[in-house]
Amino acid sequence: MSDHLLPHPLAALRAELGLTAGQYLDRLDDVHCALGYGRMAKGRQKVSRWENGVNSPELPARYAMARLHGIRPAAVDELGWPDFLLLAFPDDRPVLDSPWTLAGTVTAVATAARGGSMRDRRGFLIASGATLSGLAASWSLALAEPAAATSDTPPGTRLTPALLDTLEQRLDDLRRLDDVLGGAQLRQSAVAEYELLNGLATKTGQHGPLEHRLLSLLAESARMCGWLQFDAGRHARAQRFYITALRASASSGDHQAGANTLAFMAIQVYSEGNPQDAVDLVRTAQDATVHQATPRVKSMLHARAARALSKTGDRTACWRELDAARSECARGPHDDDPSWSYWLNLGEIEMLAGSSALDLHDPRRALTHFEQARHAQYESDGYVRDHALYLTRTARAHLQLGDLDAACAVASNAYTQNTMLNSSRPTDALDDLRADLLPHQHVRAVKDFLQLGA
Repeated sequence: MSDHLLPHPLAALRAELGLTAGQYLDRLDDVHCALGYGRMAKGRQKVSRWENGVNSPELPARYAMARLHGIRPAAVDELGWPDFLLLAFPDDRPVLDSPWTLAGTVTAVATAARGGSMRDRRGFLIASGATLSGLAASWSLALAEPAAATSDTPPGTRLTPALLDTLEQRLDDLRRLDDVLGGAQLRQSAVAEYELLNGLATKTGQHGPLEHRLLSLLAESARMCGWLQFDAGRHARAQRFYITALRASASSGDHQAGANTLAFMAIQVYSEGNPQDAVDLVRTAQDATVHQATPRVKSMLHARAARALSKTGDRTACWRELDAARSECARGPHDDDPSWSYWLNLGEIEMLAGSSALDLHDPRRALTHFEQARHAQYESDGYVRDHALYLTRTARAHLQLGDLDAACAVASNAYTQNTMLNSSRPTDALDDLRADLLPHQHVRAVKDFLQLGA
C-alpha cells in the first residue's frame, strides 16, 4: 500500500473501496439515481474538487454518499460536509463512543492500534467542536470516579515496582529518541511498546496501585504514539491514540497524564482545526489539575494555552498565560514532577513566546523572544526537530521584517538540521517559507536558499 497521506475523508473512503475518482462517481451516480434524484453531471474534476475543498457536493449528492457508505441520512444535516463521512469509519467508534469505565478503556486501547502502525494514512481530524469538548468533559468527570477494584484478576504477569521502573525507562528512552530522530523512524517502535503495555494490562487486570501505575504508563505510551503519528501528519490515527490516552489516564486516576494528553491534543487541533477548540481543551486540563499538578506541569499548561490563544488572535490573554508560565517555571523542579515534563524550561517558554508573537503578527517581538531563549541556554542539540522548527520561525520573522539575507541564512541552517529528520512539521514550515520567498528569487541569498535540495 502507498504511504501517501489521505487528507480528506472522501479520499480515504475511496482508497478503502479501491476506487478511482471516476469509478467512485459512477457508483455514486447509481445511488443518486436510485434515490430519485436523477443522473449526476459527472465532470472529470468533480471528486477531486470535493476532496480539495474547491467545491462542496450538492445536498442530494451528500444523501447519496450517506446511502453508499451506510450512514444514517439525518447525520448529513446534523454534522454537515464533510464531517458526516467520519461515521463511515467503524474502527473509530469504540474510541470515540465507549463508556468512560475500565471496560470502555480496555475496548478503546484494543482498537487504537488496530490495522498495524502504518496502515491508517488519514491526514484529517476525526473529532472536533462539540465532540472534542464532550470527550474532554467526560475525561474530567471520569477522574472523579476512579475505576473500581476487581477481585477476579486473571492469572498472568506479576507486576513489581522494578518491572514498572523498567517499562517507564523504556518510554523515557523513546521520548529522548523522538527529540533527536522525529516521528517517522520511531512510529513502529512506539506502537510495539504500546502493545506490550496493553498485553500486560490485559493479563494483570486492575486491582491496586501497581495496576494503576501500569495504566498510567499505558496512557503515556498512547500519548507518545499520538504525538508520533501527528508528527507524520497522520491526524486521524493520532487522535485515536490521544483519546485512548485520555481514557487510560482516567482509569488510572492520573490527572497530570491526562492533562498532558489534552495539551498535546491542543497542538494538533490549533494546527489543523479550530484554535478555540484547542483553548477549550487546555482550559479543561487546567481546571482538572488546579490542585493536582506540580509547578512545572502548570507552567506547561499555561504555555500551551498561550500558543492556542495566539492562534485565536487574543493578544492580551496570550501574554497573560506566558507570564503565568514563567512564574510557575521559576518555582523550580519538584521531586514528583512527571518524567515526561523534562522538556519544559525557561528557554522553551521563550521559544513558545516567540512563536506566539509571530502568530500575532509581531515579528520584532518574536525575534526578541527567540534571542531570550538562546540566552536562557535553550538546548538545541537534544531537540533537533524542535530546533529546526524554531529556526524556520525565526527566518519567517526576519522575512516579515524585510531582512532577506538574515531570513535565508537562518532558513539554510534549518534546512541543514532538518535533513537528518523525517518530520512533517519543520518540513511543512520550510515548504511554506520557500513559497513566500519565491517572489524574491531574483535576490542572490534567496536564490541560493531555494536551490537547496532542488
